[in-house]
Amino acid sequence: MSMVNEALQTALKSLQGQIEIAENALKVYRSKLEALEKAGKKGSAEYQQTADRTNSLQALINHYRSIYEERKTLLNTPTIEKRKRTKH
Repeated sequence: MSMVNEALQTALKSLQGQIEIAENALKVYRSKLEALEKAGKKGSAEYQQTADRTNSLQALINHYRSIYEERKTLLNTPTIEKRKRTKH
């Protein structure tokens, strides 16, 4: 495996870890939204702020997940080896 592939693989693992952290935070925000709804605080500033954070975080996750998937595909695509020139 080339150094470039190793570096890309390391970066992908790191990105995957960051996406998982963000997804866990998203679960916390969604739970908080649910709790605020049950408490009848759907119109409150806290609810709106939490909803905004939830939406922003979801947009970031979607953005970086698409980058992750694209680069993972690149890593798994076989490379074309250069042909050696034949002498005539």
